[in-house]
Amino acid sequence: MVNYQERYDKGASTYNLHVKKKNYFGPGYIAEYLLELASEQIISLNSDIKVLDAGCGTGLIGVELRKHDFLHIDGVDFSIEMIKLAHKTGAYQNLIGWCDLNKNPPFFLHNQYDITICCGVFFADLVKLTALKWLAEVTKPGGIILLSTRVAFCQDYNFEDYYKKLELLKHLKLIDSRMDQPYVGNESNAHYWVFGIPETKFGS
Repeated sequence: MVNYQERYDKGASTYNLHVKKKNYFGPGYIAEYLLELASEQIISLNSDIKVLDAGCGTGLIGVELRKHDFLHIDGVDFSIEMIKLAHKTGAYQNLIGWCDLNKNPPFFLHNQYDITICCGVFFADLVKLTALKWLAEVTKPGGIILLSTRVAFCQDYNFEDYYKKLELLKHLKLIDSRMDQPYVGNESNAHYWVFGIPETKFGS
């Protein structure tokens, strides 16, 4: 497996310029999608909403959310160099580095967030499918997960089969999705998913 942590640490200083040149739509699309879900009354938003940006990188999601008056945003990432750049945006209240979505989430993150966002993480072999369960574990009962997946990731790793297994176990429930939408470049090369977390989690 590629050592992504090392790659992102080394590439942190030029990451924003790199994705700008590639026309990276993901963060802006995620923020707009979130607002549209609220306008359609699929979800409700208020000033006390706590958001986790899982795999926050240099803080592009946080910057987009702050444009829309989200105030309580935390971020986690496995790259400490990315975390340092996210801190400089001023968009986040708390940031945690060396946080691996392929491992169990720290106990103090469990059930903490009304909205968990994960953009640009589910691609290639950067994370395992079980990262979706990680996102569910840190989200509050009644909260939502909003994430992007690259189309190829879904096909290669059977993402839909996996989330349906989690649905059967009542870890989460799909409440909205948008297939084949803009992500990077001029192609519609990503799916966007919204999962709701049951009020009673994990059979408890």
